[in-house]
Amino acid sequence: MIRPSVVAACLLVPLTACTSASAPPSAAAPASVSASVLPSPTAVSELPAGAERYDVSELRPGDCIDPIPETYEVTVVPCAEPHMAEFATTYVLPDGPYPGADMRRLAENGCLPRMRIKDGKRDAVALLGIGPTAAGWPLNRTMYCLAISVDGEKTTGRVVK
Repeated sequence: MIRPSVVAACLLVPLTACTSASAPPSAAAPASVSASVLPSPTAVSELPAGAERYDVSELRPGDCIDPIPETYEVTVVPCAEPHMAEFATTYVLPDGPYPGADMRRLAENGCLPRMRIKDGKRDAVALLGIGPTAAGWPLNRTMYCLAISVDGEKTTGRVVK
């Protein structure tokens, strides 16, 4: 089932930040990106061999994604090919008013414990959360949790168990 596209907000959180959410990111970790509204979907371009487009709600843990999605439409590529992210899990944000500035903290607290990262890979991985916007709240409270490289570079292979 494909849901209508909803504008998403992205959060970038190093996985190692779960022990010290208020500490500044290390030099090896990317700077955190505050929640922002992403652009509307653009025209579909031709896909590379082996790639398929899906709504983010259709992803399965271990699906590799390239490029970083700008909306809820993602391009899944073979994990043996260089890619920017890997889908890990989802998290439903708690009821209540739209979290706004608390979105990053909620993503950390909800996604990080649920992400099953392979042993030896945790320090090389950061969290990218694709979450709801105020316009979609409270009907859409799902946070989609993606594992990305801490250095922001493409990787090959899987990091999610």
